[in-house]
Amino acid sequence: MKKKFLKLSLITGIVGFAFLIIAFFTFHFVTDAGITLIWHPEAGKPYITELFGDFAIINLAVCFVSLLVSFIFFKEKE
Repeated sequence: MKKKFLKLSLITGIVGFAFLIIAFFTFHFVTDAGITLIWHPEAGKPYITELFGDFAIINLAVCFVSLLVSFIFFKEKE
């Protein structure tokens, strides 16, 4: 069971960091006209950026909690 929680932690951690990168990209490079290669200091699509960022933070929280559960509730030999 400990391995399953560690695997869950790894997968959600990777997904969380990937969506943080996507949120950064959508904040700076997505506008109302579409995707551009010009860096913008303000968000063109703030609601979409917020959704990606929220999903990333939720995944990182699940990563952290499942890592804690695997270390607290399960022994090394299981």
